[in-house]
Amino acid sequence: MSNHWSQYIQSAEELYRSRALRFHAGNRALWLRAIGAAEGMDVLEVGCGSGYFCHHFAEHLPGTRVTGLDADAGFIAYAKAKAAELALPCDFVQGDALATPFGENSFDLCFSHTVIEHLPTQPFLLEQKRVLRPGGRIAVLSVRTNASLPEHGMDGASPEELALWERLWRAGEGKLPLQVCAYPLEEREFPLALTAAGFRKVDVQFFCVSSYAPDSPQVPPAMALEQMEVERLGCVESVAKSTRLAPDALQPKERERLLTLLHARFDDRVEAWRRGEQRWDLTAKLMLAATGVK
Repeated sequence: MSNHWSQYIQSAEELYRSRALRFHAGNRALWLRAIGAAEGMDVLEVGCGSGYFCHHFAEHLPGTRVTGLDADAGFIAYAKAKAAELALPCDFVQGDALATPFGENSFDLCFSHTVIEHLPTQPFLLEQKRVLRPGGRIAVLSVRTNASLPEHGMDGASPEELALWERLWRAGEGKLPLQVCAYPLEEREFPLALTAAGFRKVDVQFFCVSSYAPDSPQVPPAMALEQMEVERLGCVESVAKSTRLAPDALQPKERERLLTLLHARFDDRVEAWRRGEQRWDLTAKLMLAATGVK
């Protein structure tokens, strides 16, 4: 257990704000129904990251007892601080998803989002089956990247900026201290894996969520601005994370130049939006929700 994920893959703030855009009040009924979360449940989120879902459950599902588990110390620290800031009754535990510190028959719902791809499939599922009560539900969410619209963080980048990015990324190749998506699953493999783990009433649903459409009249202005700013944050954090992997890839003045160029791009995007100039850059994610009952 470490803070490798929050240091090199996705920072705690970046993860929290991006999930808040993807799973918002406007589509809450859709994803809550797919997960099966309800008032009064004991819920465990496995791989909770910086805690967005746990906070959401605690705020919007009265009587729900929420626990978040993650191996990353940086995520757990952020999740605890955010829960205190929001005055939400959540518990957060740093631990291993394959050997959780919970007793058998402890939870009504075990939920995860984009976690199963990073861990051995059957040990991951069987550990959740162990801590679920009889009749308890497992819900595994996974982004289907092959059927999703990508982010727009590099839209409009100049040749100079792209050249600096290329040097930074190339210098960091092969230096990640962890393996990402080591256990990918095709769509049909999710229900097969749940069945093999002994779950009943196995089902798969799909739904689409959009986290970026600032020109849409359905998106409130504050959310549209946040969408663009979270894209900016992702790029800024990418510079920081890549620099940790390859600190000598760029000289300090080159890193400063890279940040200047990317901020100028995003400033231009925000100003275009304020002027009412519509570019219709869109991002949407196809979500798979695999569920079963113990």
